[in-house]
Amino acid sequence: SRVLKPGAAGASLQATAINDRGDVAGIYVTKGGVTDGFLKYSSGRFLTLAVRGAAMTQAFGLNNRDEVVGTYTVGTGNNAKTFGFTWRAGHGFTTVSDPHGVGTTVVNGVNNEGDLVGFYTDAAGNVDGMLALPH
Repeated sequence: SRVLKPGAAGASLQATAINDRGDVAGIYVTKGGVTDGFLKYSSGRFLTLAVRGAAMTQAFGLNNRDEVVGTYTVGTGNNAKTFGFTWRAGHGFTTVSDPHGVGTTVVNGVNNEGDLVGFYTDAAGNVDGMLALPH
């Protein structure tokens, strides 16, 4: 079935994750060109996920506890910094920044235990994988 943002005909939308209940997370671009993440519950309820002050927010992963993970960008051009995030209803956003790749962290997966996977760019310019165990 199609995943759409209610009332946003023509918006570009990508579904990037689904959990066992059929809740879907992803990314959409508004007609005005703003990129935000979303969580669409199987009930049809649609939540926009946008980190305050970020130029862009993207949701990439979702677990069965409806914990959403992704990345957000602050700044533009050469001054842009990318940070990972986790989001849960009632808790909001938590920034994830690998200490070896501050400002270059992407979180693209989460399991049902809350373990995170992703990647970052280190000081030598190498892209390195990351596993974070936040417990």
